[in-house]
Order: sequence, then structure tokens, then C-alpha cells
Amino acid sequence: MKTPYQIEKIRAVILYIMQSFTEGVDYIKLFKILYFAQQNHLAKYGRVIVDESFRALKHGPVPTYTYKGLQIAEGKPLDGDFENFLKNIEVKDKKVFATSLPDLDYISGAEKRSLDASIAKYRDIDPYDLSALSHDSAWKEANERMIDDPQKNFMTLIDIARAGNASEEMVDYIREKQILKNALA
Repeated sequence: MKTPYQIEKIRAVILYIMQSFTEGVDYIKLFKILYFAQQNHLAKYGRVIVDESFRALKHGPVPTYTYKGLQIAEGKPLDGDFENFLKNIEVKDKKVFATSLPDLDYISGAEKRSLDASIAKYRDIDPYDLSALSHDSAWKEANERMIDDPQKNFMTLIDIARAGNASEEMVDYIREKQILKNALA
């Protein structure tokens, strides 16, 4: 379950990306821009931009909370309270639209740089080409685990960081943070 802060942070990041797509953006492009920004940020700083779990699906990594929220916005009868997340986010014909600007208090300068770099690099690439690009080593690892158990399609932070060319020192740092987080949970 996401905390109110985590929900507002994800919402702010989605709205931030959406600023660059005034005519809306399809799910694949939105999800891949978020994924590549998250990957870059992990590799560079050892931190995630948003506390999202990515699943390895057919068209590449998909942020689970965001995807479920957007499906609910489409009218799919799924469980969960996404009212706060969906404020100022609309979905029409599998395209996402923003009706307000993000609350920039939730996004750090380093996170903005990672998001801006991802937006600039991928905004004009065809969604299905982005999908192919996102079939990286982290996606492949999760797909291998899925052969044994379909519920094991979650992509790990370490695999995502490695796919983004993180140094082994950074991977060790991420691992230590995860161990500490799990111990305190």
C-alpha cells in the first residue's frame, strides 16, 4: 500500500512528464519515459525517483501503481482508492492527459534532470520502438523468472540499475539501502 506522500510524488512525476505532451501521450511512451528516467537516476544516484514497482510485461516495463490507476480512470472495475492520484489526470482512448501542472515541491533538481533527459531523448520515438528498447537485461531477467512462476515478473532495483550501467559500487550501495529498508520494515 502506498503512503499519501508516495501517491502525491508519483502523481507529481506523471504530471511533470505530461507537461511535455499537451496533446496527450499513450501508455507505452509514458511508462517508458518514466522507466528510463528511473533507471538513469538509480544508476547515477542510487535512488529511485518514484516508489513504483515495475513489472516486465509484453511491451516492456510497466509501473504497477500508475498502470492500475490509469486503468481505473478508463473505467475498468478494479479495486483500490486512486482518487488522489487521478486528480488532474484523464484517460481517453488509451491516451493520458493532464489538466494541471505538477507540484514541483515533490520533485528534486536531480530528479528533474533525470526526467528531462528521458523526455528529451525519448519523446519523439515511436512507442513500439521504445518498447523494444526497454527489453533490456532487467526486463529479460524478470521474464526468465516468470518461466518458473508468472507472479515473479517484478523487476528488481538492482537489475534496473545494472541495465542502466550502474557501477558495482552503486549496485552495492543500492543493495545496502534495500537491506536496511527491509530490516526497518
